[in-house]
Order: sequence, then C-alpha cells, then structure tokens
Amino acid sequence: MVLRRSKREGRKQPELKAARRSASLGGLPLPVATAPGGGWERLRKRLRSRVEKGQWPGIAACAIIGGQLQMIEERGYADVEAKIPMNRKSIVRIYSMSKCVVAAAVLQLAEEGHLTLDDELSKHIPAFENPKVLAERSDGMPDFCRLVPSRRPITIRHLLTHTSGISCGLAPVLDGPRIRSARERAWANIYTPLVDRVDRNEFKCLADWVQELANVPLVSHPGQHYGYGYSYDVLGHLIELKSGKQLETYLRDHILGPLGMSDTGFSLTTSKARRLSVLYRYTKSSRWGGTGTNFRLVRVDPPKRGMKSRWLGRCCLPSAGGGLSSLEGGLLSTLDDYAKFLLAVIHGGQHPISGVRILSKASAELMMTDLIDQLRSAGGRGPPSSARPYDSLGLGLSCMGEVQRRGAPKDQWFDGVEGVRQWGGAASCAFKYDPNHGRPILAMLMTQALPQDDGATITHFVRGIRQVMQAETDTA
Repeated sequence: MVLRRSKREGRKQPELKAARRSASLGGLPLPVATAPGGGWERLRKRLRSRVEKGQWPGIAACAIIGGQLQMIEERGYADVEAKIPMNRKSIVRIYSMSKCVVAAAVLQLAEEGHLTLDDELSKHIPAFENPKVLAERSDGMPDFCRLVPSRRPITIRHLLTHTSGISCGLAPVLDGPRIRSARERAWANIYTPLVDRVDRNEFKCLADWVQELANVPLVSHPGQHYGYGYSYDVLGHLIELKSGKQLETYLRDHILGPLGMSDTGFSLTTSKARRLSVLYRYTKSSRWGGTGTNFRLVRVDPPKRGMKSRWLGRCCLPSAGGGLSSLEGGLLSTLDDYAKFLLAVIHGGQHPISGVRILSKASAELMMTDLIDQLRSAGGRGPPSSARPYDSLGLGLSCMGEVQRRGAPKDQWFDGVEGVRQWGGAASCAFKYDPNHGRPILAMLMTQALPQDDGATITHFVRGIRQVMQAETDTA
C-alpha cells in the first residue's frame, strides 16, 4: 500500500523565518546574556570541563526551560587540527538518536491508517512470518544445532520497544575499548556475517538488507526480553513499504523539511562538508592510534586532515536505528536542527514558534508514553521484568528513549527522578527531558567523541539546571 496524500502534506506549513533562524536555536530566540559568575555561568564552566581537559574536541549544548531557551554553550572545536569552532550549526553524527525521528514517522503512518502498533510484522513484511528462535544451552551459550518456533509473532510494538527478539552485531570501531564476555560475543556473532557484508558495501538498498536479516534466527521470543538491536532498521524499511518512498525521502518530506531541519539527513553534500564535525576517539591505545602511554584525541573520520569523510555522498543503506556497519550509520544533524524536532514532540506534535505540526496531539503523547507496560503475553499478563531496559523495574521505554519510573537507578545515565526521558548516541550526543512538575526542562548536548560518554555529563547537566532554577526561586 502506498501512502495517500495526507493533510500534513497537502497543507502549506509555515516555515521558521530566516531572520530569526540565524539568531535562534531550534527556532527559539537566543537568551539574554547572564551576569558573569552567576549560576548559569558556573554550569557552563562545569559543562565544558571535558573539552578543557582534552577529552572531547568541542561541545554545543543548551538548556530549554518551559519552552524558553535559557542557556547555550558552544566551546572547543568541530575540527581541532583546522581550528574550526564547534557551535549549534556544526553537523554531527547522532547515531541512535535517529530512532526518535523514525518512531515519529511510524506514528505518522499509524495516524494515516496504514498500520497499528499491534499489527504482526509479517502482515507488512512476509519474510518475518513464522520466525525461529535460536535455543540457549545450559551454560548460556547459543545452541546452533537447535531452532525452536517463536511463541508469538513479532509486532510493530515489539520493534518500537526493542523486544522483537532481533539483536545486533558488534561495531568494533564504535565499541573498541569495551571488554565483552564470551557469552555476549557469541550471541552477537550471529550477526557478524551481516555486519561484514555491510562493511563491504554489498547491500544497495534497505529492502535487501532486511530480507537477509529475516533469515537470521531471533535471539529471544518476541515480548520476552529487552534486546537492543536492529528493530528500528526494520521499521525504516516498513516506512519505505507503506509510503512508497525511500526512507530519507519520506523523512525529508514529512518531518525534516516541514520543521526546517535542512542540515539533517543520511547524506552529506560537498557544500556542507566543512561543517561536518570530525569524529574523534579519546584513547591511549596504539591499536586506535594512541601513543600507548598518554590519552589523546585521535581522528576517526576523516582520519586525516584534508581527507574525505565516509559520510560524504549519497547513503545507499540508511540506518533508521543508527548503525548497520562497524562505523557508519544513522542521521547527521545539528543541535539547532534536533532541537526543532524535540520541541515539536514535547509541545504536542507542533513546533511552538513556527506552528509546524508533524504529529497529532495523541501521537505526540504516545511518543512520550512508556510502552513497556502495554506489552502483553498470550495469557493477558503484563511483560516480564526482562522486557524492561537492563531488567530494571525502575525503567521503561518510550519512542523518546528510556523512561525513569519510581525507583529508577541512580548511576551515570540515571538520576532517579521519575518521569525523565532520555536517549543518546554512540558519539556522545545526548538529550534529557524532565517534565519537572509543570516547568519542563529539555537539555541537549552534541559532541563527536568515542567511546560513548557513560551518561554522567548529561545527567550532571540536568542536575545543575535544577539547582540553578531552585537558587533563582529561592532568591526571587
């Protein structure tokens, strides 16, 4: 079925005014400069500490409170060697944060009546009919000699919640420093041939890749376990099937274009190449270009100054989930662009300044909803604890990332505050949204550094915002 012309597409959408665009972030006017030494200045200083320590090349970050841009920090370099400053217009690889945009596209299709979240995936992609699950040995390793029928079909809701039973392979360049157990490696190696074929550019379209993925057995029964993986890449192809358009074209026509996100896409044109931030790795390992003794920033892409980025040119295999190869994948975006998208979602599907609507209010609310509890077993019971991120009852999952529930953990990524939504990408970009009792906080940061930050930076950023807000309230 091909997507019919929607009301969104047929209605002329107002665009962000060019006069405001240069003096705004995400369409919001830039804040008035604050007094030196105040709470916001101290927060900026803490936020840029990793740049000043040489651990990150640069950072572009912002704090939006109650729909008003309160603080912006632009520090360091997008290209250290060329001394190109990092700012809100610097183009970055957002990797897994691509998923949020793709989820919005899926809900648009649901609004149009082309699918429901409880549809069986095989209704739309027959290759996933009657999936088989790879059995597990008593020692926890995969039993390659035994496949068992899936207890239930994969649904679109399973894909949105990473409970489809589809996992993913390892990305050696992105995961470089991580030490994984033999069991984890064994299960991930199921996808190694697929990753290798992507690295060799053997796939020319997402449809071919999805067809091959469907031949790989599931690692768990759908709805049983949270398993981060390629589920959103399958959704990307589903968007293509139901819209009759390539994924990048659909996103441009229905989300990126209407919102004025002109720097967001899977491809990088030559005219924008200078604004692409260099991807660095902070390492001392000689394996990754370090000295073997002292930590330093090493260029990953482009590997040398003057060389072309792997992202330059048309993307043949767009990753709706953020990455299908050992390095490339996902959307390119900027702090300015991604803020437009987040602002539209958290304001009921409509950008608060431009008036552009990308989702109905109901769909925007669904984007923020914890979807895990909506998973049901055949007997009508709720989902097992293993269907939640990291098996934690204090965490749920929405289309906008992890949701902190009552009893949420307090560690690097999480601060235990109920209602916070958060997500991040492999190159250390991240955002958090805190409803904050009616005075919502949206915090975002963009950089280009491997390995991925452990979440402490964005968590400390949000805590600092709360502290400054409380101090201002106390002195009012």
